[in-house]
Amino acid sequence: MTSLENKVLQCASGEKRLNPDELRQYFGTYAERVVLAVLLEDAEKKIVIEHFPLILKKLLAVYPNLSLKLSPNLSDQTQFTYIRGAQTLNISATIVDEAKAHSPYGIVVHSDKAENLDKILFSELYPDILAPKQTEQIVEKRGFFTKLFGK
Repeated sequence: MTSLENKVLQCASGEKRLNPDELRQYFGTYAERVVLAVLLEDAEKKIVIEHFPLILKKLLAVYPNLSLKLSPNLSDQTQFTYIRGAQTLNISATIVDEAKAHSPYGIVVHSDKAENLDKILFSELYPDILAPKQTEQIVEKRGFFTKLFGK
């Protein structure tokens, strides 16, 4: 009976996790373990989905034990695409659905140990992928006489 009483007392006194808000934000891992975090709206973009396997491969070369955690707010097709890409690289992928979680992230890639990285946001690490390509228009310089005579 004491184990039941202990269980009731533990549940009544609240969570036993250290820093539960941080754990909810990063899908059950601590911020110091995160190596890449993609915002929910960015994770749905086609350009991010296309570049993600290459990015995972580069991260795997630097951090050998990675895990991928996905938001349940991503579409099913997007979740499946990310999971399939992670599995080809032997990276465990999980969809984390916690009741009280309000995470702004769609994807969190983390290591099994503390990495303490300053920049983890996808938009900070890979701004050239998210920024639209601006084509430079070559303006032909016309000289004075060309303008005057129209040739």
